[in-house]
Amino acid sequence: MFDNLLKQVAAYFENSGFQLITAIVAALFGTLIIKNILKLVKVGVLASDMDNALVHFVLAIVKYILYLFLILYCMSTLGIPLSGFMSAISALTLAIGIAVKDLIGSVANGLMLVSTHPFKENDYVEIGGIGGTVKELTLMHTVLFTPDNKRIMLPNSKVFGSDIVNFSANEFRRITIPIEVDYDADYVEVQKILLKVANEHPLVCSDPAPSARYNFNEDSAVHYDVKVWCRNEDYWPVTYDLSEQLYMELFKRNVEIPYPQLTVSYRKEDSNV
Repeated sequence: MFDNLLKQVAAYFENSGFQLITAIVAALFGTLIIKNILKLVKVGVLASDMDNALVHFVLAIVKYILYLFLILYCMSTLGIPLSGFMSAISALTLAIGIAVKDLIGSVANGLMLVSTHPFKENDYVEIGGIGGTVKELTLMHTVLFTPDNKRIMLPNSKVFGSDIVNFSANEFRRITIPIEVDYDADYVEVQKILLKVANEHPLVCSDPAPSARYNFNEDSAVHYDVKVWCRNEDYWPVTYDLSEQLYMELFKRNVEIPYPQLTVSYRKEDSNV
């Protein structure tokens, strides 16, 4: 039995040994060439304007395509009919596609995200009500880091199908700070105080200029809106600092900050009725 096996192996090498050796050499050198190509592609992609979050995505696609061509070439060298192989692959792909259609949908939506560029690495976004900083875009997931350092992986199918709010897309953002004062406060004086504080903040833009306007009345307070513009990276420092400075200045100027209150009136019923 062992002798027969050796004869079969010898016969195979006699008939197809050259093709097998060629395929092995092609596989080894092909793998080495692909690794070097991927390195060059990575250098080229990093040197381009492409966002870093998309680098892994592009490299993965290039890698899969190159290895697929290498496999097909090795099979052709071995004399394996590619038509039958491609038919089998098509049938297998259909079966797998039905089983993992959600995964395929995520990959397809990932390609759409790459082409439409709704965000880039380190952008702060809100996707379907979930907020975080974009750290990576893979074939199937978008990775976000929340402000409290939680890592969230969102399927690309969900990302592409959701409302995407990109807070980092533009260089400047507007901040609206609501202010409440007492009904007895002088409107002109309050407006002057609010504008003075807003204009003196070093991180607030002078163009467009800050504004302080009456908004609406509430049961116990008059509401004003202070609106200022700042650079995107200064949004939170300006929001917190300016809110504090506005109220401190109002306290200094003896402008009353109201508390919720209720005025109750009653009537005395006529005893003769």
